[in-house]
This record gives sequence, structure tokens and C-alpha cells, in this order.
Amino acid sequence: MLRRRGKRRRQKKMKENKGKRSKKAWIIGGSIIGGLLVIYLGISAFLGACSDDASFEGEGKQQTYSLVVKGITTSGSDSSEELRDVSVFQFSDGNLYKTQQLTPESNGQSSISALSGSRLYFLTGVTLPVQEEGITEEEFRNMTIGEELHNNSAPDFMAAIVELESTPQTRSGQEINVGMKRGVARIDLNTTADSKTLIKEIIVKDAPAETYPFIENASASDKTVSYLKKFDPAFGGEQQGIFRIFESKRPVNIILRGTYDEIPIRLEMQLPSIERNKIYELSVLNVGATVEGIFEIKPWEEGETIIGKPDTEHRILLNASQSKIPEGVTVDYENNIVEVPATGVSDMKLAFVSDTRIDISATEGTDSGVNLSEMSVSEETEGIVSAFNVSVAAQGSGRLGYTILVHLKNALLSGSYDYVEIRVAPSDKQIETVEMGGSIWMAFNARSRDLEDQVYPLDGATVEEMYRNGWVSSIGGLFQYGRKYMYTPWQGYNPSNNLGNQTADAPWQNDTHMPCPEGYRVPTRSELNSLLPKNQEIPGTYIAGNGEKITATLHVGEGTLTTPTGVTGTQHYVKFTSEDTERYLIIPLAGGKGDKSTTNNPSFGKRAVLWTSERNGCPGGYAWTYWLPFEGKETTAIAERQLQMEAFASLRCVKK
Repeated sequence: MLRRRGKRRRQKKMKENKGKRSKKAWIIGGSIIGGLLVIYLGISAFLGACSDDASFEGEGKQQTYSLVVKGITTSGSDSSEELRDVSVFQFSDGNLYKTQQLTPESNGQSSISALSGSRLYFLTGVTLPVQEEGITEEEFRNMTIGEELHNNSAPDFMAAIVELESTPQTRSGQEINVGMKRGVARIDLNTTADSKTLIKEIIVKDAPAETYPFIENASASDKTVSYLKKFDPAFGGEQQGIFRIFESKRPVNIILRGTYDEIPIRLEMQLPSIERNKIYELSVLNVGATVEGIFEIKPWEEGETIIGKPDTEHRILLNASQSKIPEGVTVDYENNIVEVPATGVSDMKLAFVSDTRIDISATEGTDSGVNLSEMSVSEETEGIVSAFNVSVAAQGSGRLGYTILVHLKNALLSGSYDYVEIRVAPSDKQIETVEMGGSIWMAFNARSRDLEDQVYPLDGATVEEMYRNGWVSSIGGLFQYGRKYMYTPWQGYNPSNNLGNQTADAPWQNDTHMPCPEGYRVPTRSELNSLLPKNQEIPGTYIAGNGEKITATLHVGEGTLTTPTGVTGTQHYVKFTSEDTERYLIIPLAGGKGDKSTTNNPSFGKRAVLWTSERNGCPGGYAWTYWLPFEGKETTAIAERQLQMEAFASLRCVKK
């Protein structure tokens, strides 16, 4: 079906000349023959008739022009093909006054009679229902072709526009060069990179249904068509002219189905735009078991190659309909982020729908609390479904949030990698920390390396309230230097130089002997001295090693100290407050034992003794400690002292 675009205007009244032949409808016909078009596009034949010259009253002068009509490439060079049956539409003063059909010689030579100042429209390969009466140039230019002319491909045609000089030429036989340009693009297929690649089907979606024969780089309408090419048996190799497509300002989608080494594959790519008179070669490239499709955009003959890649690096995204997400889990499907609550999850299925199988290439961050199944694959209506199951154990006390990365790979497409990020929320009970003196300190003394064994604030209680109202349960344990087993004074003590029969780690460095939880360590002398400068009198205000202004105050907990074994003492603690940040760090006077005596009272409430990790300069079995030796007084001076390694002291861990 052929349509006219634009509002019809009345043309100037044409003067009837008696004795002239009557005008009649003129249909362009013909076929394109010759080397290149025969090989690439095939021949399209169109029947028609032509009219004789018609007289037209205008200001121009009728004269004969010599023409050279040839096809041209996008680079402007002549094509090698021979053109026949070229139709010419002649316009003057915006109105059609003459139609003519040319049959150029093998060298493209022809002649034409036309008015000077005319605009000539050359067309071959398609027909237009144009009569010499009643059409303006504007209406003619806005005519479209395409509807009902698609035979699983766009109709092939060539066009050109030539404007004659308005001043009549005095010499005869003026030569005019007419460069005919193709109005379609061509799709070729090339799978020669790997003989394992066989194509069964090619689909073109969203191709333009219409185009303007004489207007370039413009959309004629929003109508689209689809093309389908099947190969039986499956094709491998190179084939030209699979489809012809009208130029498009909108994306055109290409789907390719086939096999690689007998494994089903599906490649989907998009051409952002299509230009007329260009070749788009679809090449399927392979390296081993990977498959990639690219388009090479070429001029119709020779010219610079422009490469346009299909989207083989598209994201491998979670599919909501095929996944099974338990209550409490949230999923960001656009970014492949799965958030698991601290309570953990079981029986969770994560699924993907794609054109090929999806594999798990690697994982990061998994531990004993995480279980990932192998990928399962099934063919569903939506496509190929790849899925794996996930279970995550509940977070214990002190566990930080962590992330599991599951790296994904399209089984066949190179450059098609992605990952799923599974974020596990932290435990509701976290180790409290305080940044002060240039380091980040645990808010409570250590008890063991086990996170579950640390001191955590009760729900709704502050750190200071824990010390003030639950001093005994908040002070932590006592340790021998270099060992990780805690001595709880009020639970009794079996005299020994080695609780747990463990070899000492001197200096205190290795995690195998570390009483600090994961991510923390025993502080150095310089770190403790920055926080607690030796010889500094407290209570009082002083400048820490990092320049921070700190005020130390002495406090007594509420109630009477009572232990299960009847140990007595005063629930003293020292509060160190930063005047710069208002943060505070509390050190309880938990006492300390300097020998192997059987007493279970390490002088509760009288002193605080804190191990460092260092033995530098200490004789034999001694290491460095920091003391707050109040000994029943209300003031004291911070001291750095050597203490035998078999003694028992508190440990305040610092973050690594």
C-alpha cells in the first residue's frame, strides 16, 4: 500500500494544449540488475508504463540534458552495477509537470528533456501511483512506501535528487551526474569464526514498516514489522542479504537462535539505529565455549568499518517469579542485593531466567553458617531457569554483619559476568567500643575469644548503668600473660601456673592464644600510655597522647558487692570522659593477683591492673602492665609496672 503524506494543495492550473496527446496515469517499473545487487539483494522486478512529455507553462526553458546514472556507495564512489528502468519525476515551481522513464546504457549514459530550474527525482526498484495532474512537490516528498510491500524483508529501491540550474544553458547536451543511493540497509550473517556454531533461526523485531523514498534520517511512521528466517538444517558459514531493512531512528532488535557444540544458545542484540545504504554484518564470534555476537556496519562496497556490539554484557538479574523468598528477607531485583535478617534464613531459592545456562563461578564470604547448593537448570516458558538454594544460620551475639558474594557467569557468552550480594544483618547484641586516646577500645574487659562470651549491655541499658548496677557481671575476667583462658576470682581457683595447660605466647600476638575476640588484640605499651599516661594523678584532667583532653572521675556502684562465694569489696570504677568528643571509657577496679595463692579475692575495688602485649626490657618471666592503684584511697597516680607472667590481671582489648 502506498500513501501520500501532507495536506493536499491545489496546484496551479495546467494549460491544456490542443493537439497534444492525452495524459495518462504513469507507473514506474523496472528491476535492478548487475553484479553487486544480484549477489547481495536479488532482483526485484516491477511492471509499469510511462507517459510521453507533457507541455507545461513555466518560466524555465525546455532543454535536453545528458545524464550519467550510477549507483553510489556511502563513501561517494561509484558502484559497479548497471542500472535499468529508472523513473524520473520533474517538478517546477513546486508542481509536477512531467514523468519519464529512463533505460541507461551499460555505462550509465542517458538523456532527458527538462525545464531549467527543475528539481528531478530519480527512483528505481519500487513504484509510486503518481499522476502528472494534482500533486505538489511537498505532497510527493511526503509519500511513503512499505506497507504491503514487505516479503519477509523491506522492498529494495534506490533514489536520487538533482536540481537543475535555473539559467538555461546555451550549449547543448549538458551532462548531469546522478548518484543513485540505496534506500535500505542489508543484514548479512557470518558464523565462520567457529564451525561449532550453527544458526537455526534469525528474528528481526521492531523494523520500520514505512520509509520516505527521498527523505533521509527521518521516521516515516511508528509502524513496525517483524522478519523471520529459519535454516533447516541449521546454518553455519557466511550468507549475504538475509534481510533488507528501512532506515530507523529507533532501536531494532535482532534475536538469533541456534547451538554451540550442540548446546542451545540464544543471542539477543540491539541496533540503536539503522542507516540506509549500509551493510550490517552479524558475526558470531567464539573462543572455546564462549559465544558473542557483534554487528559490523559497513558501506555497501568499500569503506571504513564501524563496529556496534550487542549487549553481551547485560546483567544477570534475579527473577522474582522464579525465586522463593522467605518472610523477613528483602530483595533489590534491579541490583541483585538480598538482605537476610540476623535471625538467618532457610529454604531460600534464588533464580535467574536467561537465554543460556547460568553457572556459579566463585563465592566469597561464606563460612560455616552459610550453605549454598549447586545450580539447578530447567527449561520453563519464560526461558532457561537457573537456580540455587541458600541457608544462613542465625547470628550469634557480637557477630558483625557480613556479605556473601556469589559470582555468576553465563555459560556461553563471554563478558557476561555478574554477582548476587547476600547481606546478613549484624547481631542485635554488638561489642560496645569507645574511640579515645588515638585507639578504639572495647567498652568492657575481655572474657575470652568467643563472641558469645563477651559482656554486652542489657536491652535499654547504657555501659555506665551496667557498671553501676551490675559491677560483678561487667568486670570481665583475669588472665595470665600470653594465655587465653580466663580466671573468674569468685568461682574459686586451683593453684596453677597454666590454666588450661596451654603454652604461653610471648609476646601476646597469635590468635591461637589471643583472649580478645576476632578483630581485636592486646594493646601495646604506647597505646595504654596514650590513654593512661604514667605518673598522671587521677581523678583529674589531662592531655592524652593524641592531644585529646580527658577528665578522670572515681565512682562507686549501687548496692553492696556480693559474689557467689562471699567475696567482699567496693564496686569502684574510674570513668574517663573526653572533653572533646564527650565519649567515655570506664575501667573497673577489678583487682589483680600477683601470685598463685588460693585466695579467691584479688582485692576487688582497690586497684585495676591491665596487661600490655609487650615484655621489652623485662627480666625472665615478667611483662608490662598499667595500674590504677587506689588501694582504698580516693586519689592515685597511674603507674607502669612489671608483673610476673604467672600473675593475673585484666585485659582491655583494642580494635585491630
